[in-house]
Amino acid sequence: MFPELVSLYEVTQKAYLEKQMQSSMGEFSRILCIHALYHQTWQVKFYLQRPLNVWIPTAEKQSVEKIRQSQPTWLPGIPSFSKWRNSACDVLDILHWHANSVIGAASGMEHPTVLHLHLARVVLLTPFQEILDLAQSLVRLPPTGRDLENIKNLMSHIRRWALEDQYKARLAMIHAGVLFWHVRRYSTDAFYEPSAVHLATLALWAYATFARQFTNSDADNSDDHLPDYMQLDRPADDELVQLFVKRGSVMRAQITGVGNICSEKGPTKLLIEGKRLLGGLKRWNIARQLAIELGKLLDIGSDTLSPK
Repeated sequence: MFPELVSLYEVTQKAYLEKQMQSSMGEFSRILCIHALYHQTWQVKFYLQRPLNVWIPTAEKQSVEKIRQSQPTWLPGIPSFSKWRNSACDVLDILHWHANSVIGAASGMEHPTVLHLHLARVVLLTPFQEILDLAQSLVRLPPTGRDLENIKNLMSHIRRWALEDQYKARLAMIHAGVLFWHVRRYSTDAFYEPSAVHLATLALWAYATFARQFTNSDADNSDDHLPDYMQLDRPADDELVQLFVKRGSVMRAQITGVGNICSEKGPTKLLIEGKRLLGGLKRWNIARQLAIELGKLLDIGSDTLSPK
């Protein structure tokens, strides 16, 4: 007897509502489920970003401009969006538990699904499109007046994420760091690896650039028995992860070859490390193209992003 066939929508619905996955799913199906989580979260995002969708209908005549001005644009501050995002992360945790059991059965060898699971947290917990747009705007020469205004707006949005959404931001940085770990040790040189490394690098670079403006990693933590640092590019136990998510503003976030990412030279060293990792992915031409983009960001320097 063949197992009952179910649609991707049915699997995703069961994961959200019943907090469990179809037991007969293979690894490819689990990767498809991750992409379904992306699209469900983005549908909620696009819905909430349209002013009419948050308007409460009334018979009273109102100004369209008034509705536009009252439209919340900061998605992490909207409770319904936060709940959808948290629920997507819950499903990713379920998928990750299964992945960990596969890793255990393989004596610690990580399979490709693990990269997708780490990347998913970077995609869902960071303003990744704004980060990509900022990087591309900075390397586009010569900048016009409109470009400069756009860069200013993007920087403001990313700075707000690093400050006001800092708990989710630090969780994303852990997964970005462990993505580095996976590619260094278990790369299959797959077509998606260059883009994953590039996005993880830019996410770390953006966080390091803007979070260091309010991070106090030199604070005395002895009274709280808090670890001095978190090694982002190394698997860690759940207790240490939770400590960094909640109290990471007074801990050093470190990556091999970079040191403290929130130090003065941290963002620059992150770009160098990301470029080095891309240099090891030789099968795909896009790896070379993305490495060139990181090199251009290095040429610009970090002073461009310093608060004025």
